[in-house]
Amino acid sequence: MGLTPSSRLVDSVTEVLRIALPLMVSTGMFSVVLFTDRTLLLWYGDGSEMSAAMAGGTSYWLTTCLPAGIASMTGAIVAQLIGSGREREVGRFLWQTMWFALATIPLFLLIGLYSPKWFELNGQPPELVGPESTYLRILMVGAIGMMIENGLAGFFNGIQRTRIIMWASLASALINVVLDVWLIFGGLGIPAMGIAGAAWASVVSFWFKAVVYVAVILRPAFEERFAIRGGFGWDWPMLRKLLFFGTPSGLGHLIEAAAFTFIVLQIGRLGDIPLRATTMAMNFNLVAFIPLIGVSIATSVLVGHHLTSGGPSGAIHAVRAALAIGLAYSLLWAALYVFAADGLLALYRLGQSDTNVGPAIGMAKTLFAFIAIYVFLDSVQLILTGALRGAGDTWFVLAASIVSAGISLLAGWWWIDTLDRDHGITPLNGWWGVITLWVWLLAVIMIVRYKRGRWQGMRMVS
Repeated sequence: MGLTPSSRLVDSVTEVLRIALPLMVSTGMFSVVLFTDRTLLLWYGDGSEMSAAMAGGTSYWLTTCLPAGIASMTGAIVAQLIGSGREREVGRFLWQTMWFALATIPLFLLIGLYSPKWFELNGQPPELVGPESTYLRILMVGAIGMMIENGLAGFFNGIQRTRIIMWASLASALINVVLDVWLIFGGLGIPAMGIAGAAWASVVSFWFKAVVYVAVILRPAFEERFAIRGGFGWDWPMLRKLLFFGTPSGLGHLIEAAAFTFIVLQIGRLGDIPLRATTMAMNFNLVAFIPLIGVSIATSVLVGHHLTSGGPSGAIHAVRAALAIGLAYSLLWAALYVFAADGLLALYRLGQSDTNVGPAIGMAKTLFAFIAIYVFLDSVQLILTGALRGAGDTWFVLAASIVSAGISLLAGWWWIDTLDRDHGITPLNGWWGVITLWVWLLAVIMIVRYKRGRWQGMRMVS
């Protein structure tokens, strides 16, 4: 007797949650770390270092997201290798991700060297260029650790052992938060380091996870099943597969990061208060958004696995379940943005005078309205993007990222001054309107692509 639609949905939700919940916890820990970094920096001084961490952090992601996006395809490809019964090839493929990660070292060194020029060319206020550059330079020390842990996390995603990622992320987040407090404010013989201390705490956490993953992955059980040590060596066809499917994913991340960084830097040109308000609002947006990346990764892995092991039916049910989870989660946050904005933003008043934080908090409350408007479609586009990437439709995802970001930025570039002059819409609200338009466009494109179903016939392994 077949399953009813409702029981099939329950089974699919259970399957997605089994993989996604640990990933939501682990990615959620990343958002907690970002939130802690920036909030502690607000409490450390006059708030300018929190603004610098926002610009420096988005610039870090911009400069690392291309290689990180390529490495992130490891999970989907591993899932398809396992689904097609080729488990003994997983170790060989994983080594190619490690060679790729090591090849990025010269790039990160150059970025750190020229970071002050980057912020100067983007018109940042002179008083912010120094701390922004410091933050970015130090983070580059941890970039290669991030690349290694990104590739190895993809392995655990692909084999659906996401609890390992969860526990490593929890430990890493705890280390990061403790080091944040110690290094930012000083103590036990260490002077207060401010934004530099926040950056060094992140570097330690990146490398901690990389070391943990290496230690776990070298266990005999993984060697027996996936030939981890036995797969050591160079394999150009496998590396080419990673680059072919990963490059559009990485370029998509790069386009999105470049567009978002451009918007943040444009807001930064408006002054410290608008940038501080954006940082406050975006901190809570990230707390809501980043855990959904875990659902997206789970969707990608399950789509890849089902397509190679049983066909499109299981993949479709997994996507529907992921959308149900994402929409329920987004509804909760939308309600908080609308009905509990004052309570959320009250955190920034702790230890601060109203003169220092009041204007920024007032602006941030208005920005919450933008997030509430786009939060649902943000979850939809994120999950459908994961589904398409899991199938191998990565070049379309890249094209969608270019089109949606391009249209939104052009609209902002042409109309923000006009909206300010003719309609009294401030440039800050104008740029947040650009973010909202961008999310809506991307979601509509992903919905149309998914509904047409071409992804159902795609495979990344033959």
